[in-house]
Amino acid sequence: MLSSTTRRTTTTLLRGSSSTLASKPSDILPSSLNASSNHHQLDQRRTLLGLVHAIDKRAYRWARGVLPPISKTENIALGCGTIGFDRDIFSGNPSLQHLIDTYQPSLTTEEQSYLTNQVTTLCTLLNDHDVVTNKDFSKEAWDYMRDEKFFGMKIPKEWGGLGFSTEAVSQVLAKLATQCFDANATVAVPNSLGPGELLVRYGTDEQKEYFLPRLANGTLIPCFGLTGPHSGSDATSLIGSDCVVSKHPVTGELGVVASFKKRYITLAPVAGVVGLGLNLSDPEGLLGGSGDEGFTVALLERGHEGLRMGPRHIPLNAAFMNGTVEGEDVWIPMSSILGGQERCGFGWNMFVECLAEGRGVSLPAGSIGAARSVVAGVGAYSRVRKQFRVPIAEFGGIQEAMAKAGSDGLITIAGGDVMNAIVDNHEAPMVISSVMKQNCTERGRRIVECGMDIAAGSAICRGDKNYMGNAYMSLPIAITVEGANIMTRSFQIIGQGLTRCHPHMSD
Repeated sequence: MLSSTTRRTTTTLLRGSSSTLASKPSDILPSSLNASSNHHQLDQRRTLLGLVHAIDKRAYRWARGVLPPISKTENIALGCGTIGFDRDIFSGNPSLQHLIDTYQPSLTTEEQSYLTNQVTTLCTLLNDHDVVTNKDFSKEAWDYMRDEKFFGMKIPKEWGGLGFSTEAVSQVLAKLATQCFDANATVAVPNSLGPGELLVRYGTDEQKEYFLPRLANGTLIPCFGLTGPHSGSDATSLIGSDCVVSKHPVTGELGVVASFKKRYITLAPVAGVVGLGLNLSDPEGLLGGSGDEGFTVALLERGHEGLRMGPRHIPLNAAFMNGTVEGEDVWIPMSSILGGQERCGFGWNMFVECLAEGRGVSLPAGSIGAARSVVAGVGAYSRVRKQFRVPIAEFGGIQEAMAKAGSDGLITIAGGDVMNAIVDNHEAPMVISSVMKQNCTERGRRIVECGMDIAAGSAICRGDKNYMGNAYMSLPIAITVEGANIMTRSFQIIGQGLTRCHPHMSD
């Protein structure tokens, strides 16, 4: 038997030998054997990679056979918009420094003055309790919004608008949300999904000259008709909104005959012009190669023959205008197709690229307003309200709720700044706008819930001093509109996000 000293010495030597063998195999093996070993390992690696690649291809083919086919409209939707920082997010290694260096939101002197003066004045004209009770604004408030071009903030100055940046519009909407949610919603639509933005980008010269000045000064209030009884979050299906290319029976003019039933259209009851999303078909080939079948946008003024701006909806307890748009066998000339005949079938590209602003800017602005209301208003309330002779702000539970509201508020504000700067950088980030919509409205709901928990009894009794109740009742609307959040997260963020931003998924 070996002595303990001998065993220790032998073990040490073996460890040293093992280390030497592992670190310098070329000192032990002949060079020819070493090269052969490396070549063999390389062959094994190539074989393994080839096997994995073959399995991936077979799995991909199997998945393609199981999954439903992607329609032409869905393919267009997946390809619309731009990819920027969202690709970095899905890479798993985003550069925050690049984000900071690229996007810097700011306001001009004119925009800051408007926020300080006109927006503050409008807030003084709005009593949230009266608005909700009467289900309408006062005539003075409506006239002021028209006169001060609240509906034309995004329309360029050359057409009579204010030509404001996205950052400015967002801050205006956020400030209005601190006073009246319905004012936020009413001003948001013309500056995001209203036909104004679409006209600026895609309208013919004649359409721009006619509509844009009237939209800028409030002569025409716009709305956009997309959703219907069977097309909610799946608005792209356009079920029940069809039009067929045909010639006018008397004049022979080329146009379309459309039938449609639109629901949940914000501002429809007061709108002077509606942008209609229609599914166009051309069975007789009358387009003649100019334009295509598919999603098409038509512009119809109130009073157009056959157009019915019908009954009003009341979304929960909200007062903003919302209603129906309907028509059967309505004749629409090609001059009323947004962008003219050549833009037939191009509606989805138009709509999706403009949707980023409504979904990623307007709705988060409402959550930013909610955050400022809760942190400032409820925070002050917690200092003056006493229970057991102690300000409730001293209670740990109250501090916890305020901390949650404050942190969610800061995240929402930061996200809004980034999104606004991205849009002002002439990008149309479909995936990021979906992230903003889903994330900020969810955080907005949590913020308001924290505020309600703290304000307690004073927040559940309605009256003109209650600055929380109406916001609480309105949050489910923000969660639902422009794609319910479950759908937004599942289809747009995960589905579209992975497909658009993954380096290989779209191959």
